[in-house]
Amino acid sequence: MQIKGLRVYVVIAAVFVTLAVLLSVQFLYQKYDVEEPLFKLYSETKLVNKIPVIEEKGTSINVVLHVKKTDNLRQAYRELNSYTAEILGDTKYTMELRDNRDKALEEIYYQSQFVIYEALAKGDFTKMADVIQQNADKVGATAKVYIDNDNVYVEIFKGNNYLYEIIPRQKNNSLGAVDSYANQIGSGQR
Repeated sequence: MQIKGLRVYVVIAAVFVTLAVLLSVQFLYQKYDVEEPLFKLYSETKLVNKIPVIEEKGTSINVVLHVKKTDNLRQAYRELNSYTAEILGDTKYTMELRDNRDKALEEIYYQSQFVIYEALAKGDFTKMADVIQQNADKVGATAKVYIDNDNVYVEIFKGNNYLYEIIPRQKNNSLGAVDSYANQIGSGQR
């Protein structure tokens, strides 16, 4: 069949061949420029204990890492984030850390969430750390809290089980605008 001198079957075949070539190039790029370097990098660290899972989500990549027990979650996360950024460059990505949690540790974290988010809103991080440790002490667990400009890092340990939670410190939320306004009023600026 021909339409205006073009063979429809040839055009359709060319479209399919082009699509197959483009998809193959995308697959090879993903495998050799992203996955292989990340796998090699993570296998060289002492922080990851399983092969990472790399999921493509639209224009970004989600990296799922099964991490080992560490003494300093903040330092470990920053190392892993640095390694990942080194390989991915300008590509948007998220990192998801998988730990070895159990129901008791999840319950401690659940009981601590209220004080964590209150501390993010009010800035009372000392009270937050004390309450998390008190919640952990009730079941014979140990808790550590680290804070930097980007995140709050919560570690809870009991025996061979450990729970890691990383809570972003968002500066662009509506509470930030209220805090900024309150600071201006308190300092006499308007």
